[in-house]
Amino acid sequence: MENNNPTLIKREFNKMSSNVLSVISNKGGAGKTSTSICIGYYFAIAQNKKTLLLEMDSSPGDFGPLFDITNDNSLDIAIKFPERFKNYVKSISKNLDVLKGFSNPINAETITEAEINTLFKFITESYEMIVVDTQSVLSGTIVDILKLSDVIIVLSEATIESLSRVSELIIILSTKFLINKNKFQLIINKKKVFDLFKIKDIAKILKFPVRGFISFDKKFSKNLIIFNTNKLIKSRFNIELSRLISNLISSGVINEFTGKA
Repeated sequence: MENNNPTLIKREFNKMSSNVLSVISNKGGAGKTSTSICIGYYFAIAQNKKTLLLEMDSSPGDFGPLFDITNDNSLDIAIKFPERFKNYVKSISKNLDVLKGFSNPINAETITEAEINTLFKFITESYEMIVVDTQSVLSGTIVDILKLSDVIIVLSEATIESLSRVSELIIILSTKFLINKNKFQLIINKKKVFDLFKIKDIAKILKFPVRGFISFDKKFSKNLIIFNTNKLIKSRFNIELSRLISNLISSGVINEFTGKA
């Protein structure tokens, strides 16, 4: 008989060799989806790791139109039949697959922690890297995913409003939901030259360090994901982001990502 105890399933999951990296922000437009996709390409191409891009967005998210995926191949179905999740995954590049998020927000609200853990148990048997794109609104399902994550990239724009919001988000997740604060890595996106002076002032009130910055890239667009992947990979946004992820690996923040198989 299959064991559906969430604690036992989670313990089994923790033995797997996969790594889970989630991208979060409670500020809309911070660049979560673009960041998640570029990180997915980085591990699939630069690190040659079998990678899954998982969309945890029931708003609905952007993976459907970006990767031409219908609602028949989505997380709604995969989470109900986790042992057959590969039937609902789309390959978009060498080493890189995509699983579209919930097509129905109501379905997302009914998902249990046990179902999330069971899905991840099967996913981690097939992938070395799992990159999770999340929605701006915090939910129980998102919290369950973050608890399973090894590293959580927190995105903010270079404004007091945005930094204040993500700062509160980290506090809530680490105090109320007891997620290890060391998992959070704050990255400032869309930084312009004159924002540096604002950032110095803001950094004085933050209780955690800014891990890195990504310059504002006026040539970058989500359309590149659809029409020109090569240009996407060569974009300044992707190059700077890849450098940050590489630094997280070399500094040991992302442990042994390049060594697991």
